[in-house]
Amino acid sequence: MAFYGVPIGRGLGILGANEVTTTLKLLREQAEAYRQVDPCVEVVPVFHTVVTIADAHPGEDGDYSHRLSSETLRWWLDTAAAQGVWVVLDIQPGRSPLTSELGFVEPFLQEPNVHLAVDPEFIVGEDGIPGTNLGRIDGETLNAVQAWLNGVAERSGQHKILIIHQFDNRMIENKAAIQDYPLVDLVWDADGYGGPGAKSGDYNQYRAEPGFEYGGFKLFYNLDTPLMTPAQVLALEPRPAYVVYQ
Repeated sequence: MAFYGVPIGRGLGILGANEVTTTLKLLREQAEAYRQVDPCVEVVPVFHTVVTIADAHPGEDGDYSHRLSSETLRWWLDTAAAQGVWVVLDIQPGRSPLTSELGFVEPFLQEPNVHLAVDPEFIVGEDGIPGTNLGRIDGETLNAVQAWLNGVAERSGQHKILIIHQFDNRMIENKAAIQDYPLVDLVWDADGYGGPGAKSGDYNQYRAEPGFEYGGFKLFYNLDTPLMTPAQVLALEPRPAYVVYQ
């Protein structure tokens, strides 16, 4: 169960909205709400950290994104490890080549309990602008990412989680091409805000489509109307393996 955002400010989500002690307290309280629904469920707290952040402006290098500094990321990884918290590193490439951003996070993914997310919404190609043009990824590219992450998993000695966000059918092309990689646990995150009916409908659609391995579900504290309860989330079929709050 994860808190999503950037650890240097409140712009993208709850992660970064408070100093780290308060963040840990809130994260554990939210995790406990799920344990109260099902005391047998194992709930792992997670910092879901956006490390390549899409921008609406080109920046000095013209790639419409910027990176979290290695020093800040290092501090958060060390803090998470000391507190028994896992970390997901989220990539919003903008126009930057996806391979470049994967290269940036590769050393960190070698560490225990550090995993990967890719957000197709912000893969806008050479001409798109994040937030104006909806990005996308195709099944063949997803296989390339999985094959790369499978190699990281082999070297690190730990299965790696890959989370793919989706809230629109246009974001993922040719799902039928998606393959299974033995050391990669692929999580399909039903993203997007709204009411319980629409959100559950997206989840039910994605679970029936090619490429679905594990379910993910995102909730928005300030945008979902009303915010689904832990009991409602755990009632989804199959039960989500990954729940993230933004």
